[in-house]
Order: sequence, then C-alpha cells, then structure tokens
Amino acid sequence: MVAVNMRLPITGLPPIMAEIQRASGLSTTAAGLLTSIPLLTFALVSSGFARASRRFGATPVMLVAFMVLTLGSLLRVTLTVPLLLLGTLLIGLGIDGGNVILPAIIKARMPQQPTLGVSLYTTSMVLMSSLATAIVGPLTKAVTLTGTLKIAVYLSLISILGCGLLLVGRRPAATTTPTEQPALHLSHNRLAWLLTAFFGLQALLYYSLVTWMPAIFQAVGYTADEAALLVTILQLACLACAVITPLFATSKRGKAAMLWTIALGFGPATLAAGFSQNHFGMAVVLALLMGIASGFSFNLAVIFFTQKTRNAAETMAVSGMAQTFGYLLAAGGPVVLGWLNNSTGSWTPSLLVCLGLAGLILVVGRLIERRTSLFEPSE
Repeated sequence: MVAVNMRLPITGLPPIMAEIQRASGLSTTAAGLLTSIPLLTFALVSSGFARASRRFGATPVMLVAFMVLTLGSLLRVTLTVPLLLLGTLLIGLGIDGGNVILPAIIKARMPQQPTLGVSLYTTSMVLMSSLATAIVGPLTKAVTLTGTLKIAVYLSLISILGCGLLLVGRRPAATTTPTEQPALHLSHNRLAWLLTAFFGLQALLYYSLVTWMPAIFQAVGYTADEAALLVTILQLACLACAVITPLFATSKRGKAAMLWTIALGFGPATLAAGFSQNHFGMAVVLALLMGIASGFSFNLAVIFFTQKTRNAAETMAVSGMAQTFGYLLAAGGPVVLGWLNNSTGSWTPSLLVCLGLAGLILVVGRLIERRTSLFEPSE
C-alpha cells in the first residue's frame, strides 16, 4: 500500500504533459522541471529523512512524508504554474521518505525474508507506475484533466492508510544499541560508497532510458505510437523482474547472473537499439532486455541495502547516503545524454556512454558481492 505512490505521481505525468501545458500555460522548459524536481529532491533530502527517522521513528516520519505527498497532489489539481511546481516538490519529498525508510522497515519487520519484502514493495511500485503510464491518457479523455489529477489525490490516500496500518501493527523488538549507530562512519566506508555508486548508476541509466528511448526509437524510423509501445514493454519487463527477483537474489550465482544480465541490457542491448531500423521484432527483444536490466538493477540495489547491513539502523543510514548521492548523479544523466545528441546530431555517442556505464555497474556490483557487510572485512 505504501509503495503504490512511489513512482506513480512522476511517471503518470509525461503522457498528459501536453494537456497540462495547455491548461496551465506551462512552458516546455518548466514542464521538464516536473520530472527533474523530484530527482533533485531525492538527492537533497534523503539523508535528512534518515536522521529524522532515527530521532522520531521510521514509521511516523514516513506517515508524515506521505501526508506531504498528498498535499502536493492536491496542489497540482489547481493547474496553476506556481502550485504545480510546489506540488511537485512536495510529491518529491513524500516519495523520498518512502525511498529511504521502507527498506529499513522491511529489514526490521521481515529480517528472515528481506528479499521477499523488497520484491513485494517493488512489484507494487512498478505495477502502479506501468498502469499509470498506460491508462492516464485515455482516463484524461474520459474524465478531464482535472478529474485525473483528483484521482491521483485519492490514490495517495492508500499510502497514508498503509503507513497508518504499519504504525498500529506489531512492532519489532529493538535490535540496535547506541554503539551500533553507523552514520558517523559511512563517509569512510568503502562498501557504502560502492552501494552508492551502484544505486546511482542504475538510477542514471533507468531515467535516461525512460527519458530518451522514445526519441531514439523514433530517430531510427519507428512511429510515435510504436516508440510508446516499446517503452511500455520496457516498463512491463521491469514489473516481471520485481516478481522473479527472489528466485535469483538469495544465492551468489543468482546475483552474478543478475549482474551480467544488467550489463547486457544496459550496454549492448541499448547500443543495438540505435541500429534497429525496420526490425520491430528485434526492437521488442531489445526493449525487453533493457527493461529486465532496469528491473533487476533497482531490485538488486535495494536488496544490497538489506543484505549488506546487520540491522535496520544500518539499512536506513546506507539507504539515505546512497540515495542522496545516487540521485544527484542520476539527475544529470538525461541532461548529459541529451546534450551529447544536440552537440553531435546523433544518438550514437549517448548510447556509447550507456555501454561504458553498463560495464562500470557490472564491476561495482561484483565488488559489492565480495564483502559480507558494511563493517566486516572482505570474504
């Protein structure tokens, strides 16, 4: 229930962006902020949520975060430019609260089954994101733009209810002593920085693909509808990965297979998409591979948070650090790849960058797997 709104308010906007611009007078440049503001918010306040949770408790802070998200959704219904931007900022704050805190809650309340908890969380998140992308256009035609934005407000209440149920439910026994607080040591911890790099690279590649693959597919000859279908296939592949991740993530061989699949999907498959003219079947396969890479990489990043930490406090700390610096890295990805295209008149340099980053995320993932936990030596 909490995860329902952890991508939907962002991915639900691009299909109706033209309608939002017409209704509000939002410029094209300002419209881009509706996607970039949440990413920058994730980067700037993730560590703050980790600190607040240590002081006030994880679930109460997450409940407040989703109340803020609901307020942001309500402000967007007005369709005035200042309130659209303010509402998007508040939505980014709310989502970031879930991003940072939910992995720690899973670690605390499902200590023997953290991989299952992560799978349930990401399945819910990606399912609602995919549904939003698919139906928000027809829904807007049926109930008007304002009606669609009001429905988003009602959906945000589901996450508030989920937080409330966590708050009144059975709480885990305390497992962290004051001497176990890891926050003071993470800045000098190699594994923490590797986890941060892995999270940032997967986010950079995912948001870059979602942003530019429609344009890349159209550049090689596909229609706008065909390009939209291919990106929808990419999103659905992410959903499938969220479901099957527990089958792979409990063993070293399984995680090694995931890492090689991530490298293949983000690297050679992404590069090949730029040369898939007149081969729609091949483009479908490439979209599936890119989606599988995206789904596996996000799930594995969150699983690393739970498997490489000893308790919920460590999970919270490394999650906050990884998302602070990781999303800062990710926010620049779409901008840099777009700039390369503008500068060269071709998508090939951007795709070659993705190939290089795919190799890097494979190396980082393998290095992470060599260590057992944040404060233990290499195996």
